[in-house]
Amino acid sequence: MLTWKEVLAQHKTLRGIGAHSLLVDRGESGYPNRFLPDGSILYPGEGLSGSQQPVKGNRRLLQALAAQTPLRVYQRIQPNCWLDRGLFRVEGVEYRWEEAERRYVYWFRLVPLT
Repeated sequence: MLTWKEVLAQHKTLRGIGAHSLLVDRGESGYPNRFLPDGSILYPGEGLSGSQQPVKGNRRLLQALAAQTPLRVYQRIQPNCWLDRGLFRVEGVEYRWEEAERRYVYWFRLVPLT
């Protein structure tokens, strides 16, 4: 387990999508990450209001998909307690209309490298 200070030293940003890593949780951040039985993660794009655009963190994830660049994933377990889930690659992306939110959201599929 890692402290937030240790994660931040490696992640280097308060944003969920960093240059080489991602932060996930079980919804505490407002983002509904979906943890799938096969170990993959459905990761919603950056932006909690309005239709998401291919800018900032979303652009980073789209570039990681195109280049097949792995990203380290850190999962928040509880306050100040983080798990290094290891390297994942962005396997695919779907940009879909979320009726309940009345907006388009990117859903990135992250697959663990084993």
